[in-house]
Amino acid sequence: MKKHLIALIATVAALFTVTPYATAYDCEVDGIYYCRISATELQVSNKVFSDQNSTAYTGAITIPAQVTYNGKNFNVVSIGEYAFRDCSSLTSVTIPNSITSIKSYAFYGCSAIVNLTIPTSVKEIGMGAFEGCSSLSQMILPQGLPVIEDETFYGCSSLQGVVIPSSITAVGEEAFSRCNSLISIYCFPATAPECEMTAFTKVDRTWCTLYVPKGAKGYLENPAWSEFFIEEFNKKAEDVNFNAIVK
Repeated sequence: MKKHLIALIATVAALFTVTPYATAYDCEVDGIYYCRISATELQVSNKVFSDQNSTAYTGAITIPAQVTYNGKNFNVVSIGEYAFRDCSSLTSVTIPNSITSIKSYAFYGCSAIVNLTIPTSVKEIGMGAFEGCSSLSQMILPQGLPVIEDETFYGCSSLQGVVIPSSITAVGEEAFSRCNSLISIYCFPATAPECEMTAFTKVDRTWCTLYVPKGAKGYLENPAWSEFFIEEFNKKAEDVNFNAIVK
């Protein structure tokens, strides 16, 4: 019995030793790695559970809405945790309308991405999804997204303009922490979303303008928002022109 127990412990220990460097995907199609999450659906995955994932994706890539593997069609519905982790040579990612969720830390450390368009199909963006995307210059979050999670844009030091859709009800801790180039926030909720006090740590609110809808309520009463220079506006999200705002 003792020998069997020792062997079992050794086996479990070996699994924990190997896992960080094991493959993290079920299949690879045209240079993109996927995990199967249902009979008909795939999730974009990282190549390995380690820092070696940094070379998995480079340049510009386009995620397809559907792929065929072993003669079977699958819908690509999400971008998984750490999928593009530390891919510092990844310059752009085209996301299809089939994607409904971007998981936590999906683009962590993707320091070469400047612009990223998120389709309105995306209803979930996980914690730290864009943390360390230090070249990202602007972000228009999709209508229908309910919250901005903790650390979503932490350390996006080149981020200058953000559009927060009317569907947002809360902004998490350090969501925009260390976004020290931020100068324009268009916040469309007519009532100020709940906002953690640390959400904008290291953002210079003296020089960052918070644009809110005409007649909006609660922004001046919430200390997380009230420190911004607040200006009312009357326009739609699609009318925001960052080319005229972001220099």
